[in-house]
Amino acid sequence: GTVVSSTALRRLIGRGDVREAAVLLGRCHGFSGPVVHGDGRGKGLGFPTANLQYPQVVLPARGVYATRVTLEGRVWPSVTNVGHKPTFGRNELTVEAFLLENCPDLYGRTLRLDFVDRLRDERRFADAEELKAQINADVAAARRTLAAAARG
Repeated sequence: GTVVSSTALRRLIGRGDVREAAVLLGRCHGFSGPVVHGDGRGKGLGFPTANLQYPQVVLPARGVYATRVTLEGRVWPSVTNVGHKPTFGRNELTVEAFLLENCPDLYGRTLRLDFVDRLRDERRFADAEELKAQINADVAAARRTLAAAARG
């Protein structure tokens, strides 16, 4: 009984409400893009990320999301940051996904990234250790969120 418009969907996604957008879409919002080389900071912190080149698509608001990555029919639970990496003084908008399970080398391969739910806003951390602690918390939150989503 709800009218679903592209304007309403763009508004929901743009403010990071990907869960409500999925209800209206009947599926998660996402995109496909190739994995490109980043700065290697995630790997140095113990969280190697797949940096995705994103197409002309509505991206969710800057922040951290529980996501799913699909490659050649296999799905991996993941946690994804959409943002400018303020802790490291970056200005360029990036989309980087950390897969919660072991995966093959992804460089140059095209992945599908689907946004399940927003976990938190993007923020600046005092140092790499504080960021690492937050990523551990984000991983735990993503696991809980994705498990709940799988149960329906």
